[in-house]
Amino acid sequence: MTGKKYSKSFNGMIISAIILFIISLCALGYSLLYPTAESLYKDGKIFGSTYKKDQELVAVKITFFDPKPIGEISGGRTNMYFIEFSGINTDNYGYAGIEIKNGDALVDKLKSESDLLNNPIIVAAKIRISGAEGAIKDYSNYFSLLVTQNGRIEERAEIYAYVSVDDFEKSHLAGYPIALIAASIGLYFLYSAFKLRKSEDNAYNELYDAYPELKDSMDTIFNKATYVDNQLGIVLYKNHLIVPLGSFKVYDLRKAERVYHYILNHKSYGKTVGRSSQLIILSNDKSYRKKKTSFVIKNVGEETDDLLQPFFYVLIQEFPDIQLGFEKSKKPLF
Repeated sequence: MTGKKYSKSFNGMIISAIILFIISLCALGYSLLYPTAESLYKDGKIFGSTYKKDQELVAVKITFFDPKPIGEISGGRTNMYFIEFSGINTDNYGYAGIEIKNGDALVDKLKSESDLLNNPIIVAAKIRISGAEGAIKDYSNYFSLLVTQNGRIEERAEIYAYVSVDDFEKSHLAGYPIALIAASIGLYFLYSAFKLRKSEDNAYNELYDAYPELKDSMDTIFNKATYVDNQLGIVLYKNHLIVPLGSFKVYDLRKAERVYHYILNHKSYGKTVGRSSQLIILSNDKSYRKKKTSFVIKNVGEETDDLLQPFFYVLIQEFPDIQLGFEKSKKPLF
C-alpha cells in the first residue's frame, strides 16, 4: 500500500452502470427497430396469406371497417371490430375481428376513410389464435355465431384467428420503459461511484494535509500506527481513525465526543440470519462532520464486541475526553 487504494466498490458500480447502459440501448433499439406495417407488408408478411401462427407479426390490409364494436374486451379497455381484409390482390380477401385499444386514433382514421376498398389502410398487428395463452378463449365460438348469418361472409371468415393492434403496440412499446429504468439505475450507479471516489479522495487529502509524510507512502500508517486490527478493519494513526473496509474513511478523533459499537441484526421470518457492525462517532463540531458518523467494520460474530475492547482501551488512553458506549454517561468503560 504505497499510494491511494480505492475501494473495489467503485469499479463494481462503474461496471454495473456500463452493463445497465448496454441493456438500455438494447431495449431502446428493440422498440425503435420493431417492424412497422410498411416493412411487414413489403416483406410479404400479410394477414390472410400463409401467416396464421399465434403471435405472428403481420400487416393487415383493411378494405372494410365496421365502426360499431362487435364486443368489448378486458372490461372495455379494448374493443373488437369487424373488418374485411385482403392480400396483395384485392381478389384474395376475407373477414376477421381486429382488437384495438379504446381511444386509439386508428379507429377515427378508419372511420374517416369512406372508400377503404380503393384506399385500403394497412396496419401492423399480432395474430392471436382463439384459446391460446393470453388470447380470447371463446373468440371462435362468438365469431362463428356472428358470421353464420351471412353465408358469403362465413365461407371467407377467419373463425379461429383474429388480429390485435393492441398486443402489437404493447410489444412494440415494451422496450421504452425497460430502457428508461435501466438508464436511470445506471445513472444512479454512475453518480454513486463518483460520489464514492470523491469521498475517498477527501479522506486521503485529509490525511495528507494532517500528515504530509503519508504522501510518499501510505505504508507509513501500518509501520507507525498506534493500533491496528486487521481482523475488524480498524487502524488508529496518531489523531485519526482509519477504516478501509467498504470505502476508505477517516475521522479526526480530536473532534469526537462519543464512540460506541452498534450491532445491526438482520432478520428473516423472525430469525436472525446475520449481523453487521458499525462504529458510531458523535460530534458537536458541525464544521467538521455531521452529528453522527458511522463506519462499517467487520462483524465476526458474537465475539466482535469483545475484540473491540483493546481498541476502546487504546482509544481512551489516547483521547481521555472521548466518552465510550451508547449511554450518555461520562463514566469511561475502563
